[in-house]
Amino acid sequence: MAVKYKEIADALEQEIRSGKYDAARKLPTEEELITQFGVSRNTVRRAVNQLVNRGYIYQVQGSGMFLRDKSATDYINLGSLRGLTKDLSPDRIHTEVLDLHTMEAGSETAGRLNCEAGTMLYYIKRLRLVDEEPFSIEISCFNKNIVPYLNKDIASSSIYSYLIDDLKLSIGFADKVITSDQIGVVNAGLLQVKALDPALIVENTVCLTNGTVFEYSQSIFHYKKAKLLNRISFK
Repeated sequence: MAVKYKEIADALEQEIRSGKYDAARKLPTEEELITQFGVSRNTVRRAVNQLVNRGYIYQVQGSGMFLRDKSATDYINLGSLRGLTKDLSPDRIHTEVLDLHTMEAGSETAGRLNCEAGTMLYYIKRLRLVDEEPFSIEISCFNKNIVPYLNKDIASSSIYSYLIDDLKLSIGFADKVITSDQIGVVNAGLLQVKALDPALIVENTVCLTNGTVFEYSQSIFHYKKAKLLNRISFK
């Protein structure tokens, strides 16, 4: 079941992205949000902290919650788990599903997913295009015990929307590792670069709120097009 404060944070994020608060550059007060969503003060504060961590707002004690400047655009937010569909306009993104099949976890993949070797997985390889140009290759492995069903239609859009809205998974946190490497021949062809050109690689290990790992993924970005952003609040 989805966590309530995350649902509120998602709703407020959508309102921020739609421009609802652009004129005031400020969110409603804590009391107004409590009334709007019919939840406790603690739930509202946890939702607000989510928006702070996602880089949308900052708080000034005694004054309120203000929208952060939109100076950084066309970037991939490292603080988000939803990837391109949350960071860029949906009409700019096209997804080609290159491969989707079930497989048994080998020893290395099982180690990544913290599961037994031989556990059934979904393997998905996708090419993501932005403005009709190759942008990234995403290779994902999902534990089939937690994600029991995936198909090409789901993989062609936002997998995470499906996981949250349809499967009702409560997604908690992720470890991200960023590296660089030379790209191989096959993936170079997909991204329309030269073999052995540099590539930016982001590895994700994603867990439910109870700490169970359900996905390991690797995103290989076109080195000329990828811009990554990590907004940090000093505490």
